[in-house]
Amino acid sequence: MPEVNLTIDGHKVTVPAGTLVVEAAKRVGIEIPVFCYHHKLDPVGACRLCLVDFSPGPPRPQTACTTPVAEGMVVRTQTASAVQARADILEFELVNHPLDCPVCDKGGECPLQDFTFRHGYPISRIDSPRLHFKKPIPLSENIALDRERCVLCYRCTRYYDEITWKQELTTGQRGVQSYITSEFDQPLQSIFSGNIIDLCPVGALTSRVWRFESRPWDMEHTASICSKCSVGCNVTMWQRRGQLVRVTSRENGDIDEGWICDRGRFDYTDVNDPARLRTPRIRGARATWADALTAVANGIKGKKAKLGISLPQDITNEEAFLFRRLLDGPLRGARVKMHGRTALPLPLGETLRIKEIDDARVIVVVASDTENDVPIVNLRIKKAVSKRGARLIVIHSDGVDLDRDPHTIHIRNTAGSAAAEVRKLMSHELLKAPGGPVAILYGDGHGSEEIVDLAKSCRELADAVGGKIMPLYRATNERGALAAGVAGWDPLDGVDTLLSWGPPPTAGIPKSVKFLVAWDHLPRPQNEKAAVVLPATTFAQRQGSYTNLEGTVQFLRPPIEVDPPMKEAWEVLTELGLALGMKVDYPGVFAIQREAAAAFPALAALAQPPSAEPEPEPVLIGPAHP
Repeated sequence: MPEVNLTIDGHKVTVPAGTLVVEAAKRVGIEIPVFCYHHKLDPVGACRLCLVDFSPGPPRPQTACTTPVAEGMVVRTQTASAVQARADILEFELVNHPLDCPVCDKGGECPLQDFTFRHGYPISRIDSPRLHFKKPIPLSENIALDRERCVLCYRCTRYYDEITWKQELTTGQRGVQSYITSEFDQPLQSIFSGNIIDLCPVGALTSRVWRFESRPWDMEHTASICSKCSVGCNVTMWQRRGQLVRVTSRENGDIDEGWICDRGRFDYTDVNDPARLRTPRIRGARATWADALTAVANGIKGKKAKLGISLPQDITNEEAFLFRRLLDGPLRGARVKMHGRTALPLPLGETLRIKEIDDARVIVVVASDTENDVPIVNLRIKKAVSKRGARLIVIHSDGVDLDRDPHTIHIRNTAGSAAAEVRKLMSHELLKAPGGPVAILYGDGHGSEEIVDLAKSCRELADAVGGKIMPLYRATNERGALAAGVAGWDPLDGVDTLLSWGPPPTAGIPKSVKFLVAWDHLPRPQNEKAAVVLPATTFAQRQGSYTNLEGTVQFLRPPIEVDPPMKEAWEVLTELGLALGMKVDYPGVFAIQREAAAAFPALAALAQPPSAEPEPEPVLIGPAHP
């Protein structure tokens, strides 16, 4: 791509052609304030806050968020006209904005607050009554709308139109009476709705789950990885006084691009549940860890095929490695079933990366409702189609949300015939045409497809058209568990001893079970008859790593400490191994990572965990008041 040379406030900048002025300014650390502009949305120039002077150009300030750079352009952000124009725009924004910063959830991390101090007038000339709306409006069970705070940047409505293809938000009335509202006043249904909270530059859209809970300066935040599906979205977890109070997105351009689904954003309240299990129990009575693990070891030792083990979908790579050692030793022959996993095998050879979907010419989605199975991959597909011009072929027995694109070719197969439909695509005109790579994404049809045949046909299609495949695993660390050899698919019917780790098996506790061990963080009705109950940590307390569906190993950083008598899972597995007669001794999780990296090539990244200290983010300081 050709490059363009320009000057911004005396700084010479070289950027690719087509770059917007507001993005070019970031290259030299110059802040141009914006409300409506967002780097993942199409520019609209609605708020006018980014006004700057440039030449050659009109003799008045222009919007930096809609103006692409030009060779030899000279941009001036600090001229008297540009500074006054930005201050005037902020004054208009504040005409009806309520002065409720002390109770607004956005207080302390609000761009409107920051820009008013850095770019606004030092005093207010507003003395007339402000416009009032009914508030708050419950857009859904998770999101509240305070219309009085809205600055009509349209980020939320554009996000729904451009990113999710849902059109659930619109604008009501006109002029000063305009406000954001849901279509036909219906609750938001999209699984991606929570992202509008992060997008909102003011306190108009807030989380009802977090509402009035805390302030940014009252919380500590930790960069970690979401545990709700196999995509491995990067998130920030916020804790206050030992409780997880908020989960927000953290942009990783290779994986999530700053979006997370509502499961990852709102499904965390069980971490703070007062009913959390915190001490081991034997037959309902409190016990020490030593006694409880001895009872577990005596109950499961030597059972072989009579022992069933239900594993959680978010088992870490380190826990999977330790569990593999148990299965190779005293628990050899046990039947293992991983909660929430697909029937997909470990892929042979290289697979498609999530970021490579962007450049695909044709995307084939087979036997998967990506919106529910791999939500953020679903958004990446939509981006490739709507913003990059990719064509989409879907093979699925039911309607999916990707059908919203009018050019989607949807082949509705009968259950079990997806592999045959994939083979028919060998001669499809879209796949034979030159022009770019082909991405083939396939699931397991939630058990309706013959998976060996389907995986083989997808691989053959990829070889024939020069494409790449991506198995769409569902369980959080399914690919890591497969690499470690513990992602079992064994039936648990007929076992007389069951170790239920995490939520109980989807099919329920088999009636044949006589000795039940429940290892969970919450008391559940299915576990009431458990002989031994072990308290488990949650995703917010877990060290280790996950391998996402593309094979990338990412490290967890727990925001909440594990206080005694609680123990981390790797400690419990180590002590259980000792109780079963194994020789295991790990002083910490890092020793486990080094040994796992040497044992399994797919986990080699565990040998070099990244620094826990993130790189500091640059702070942009704006000009003095005009």
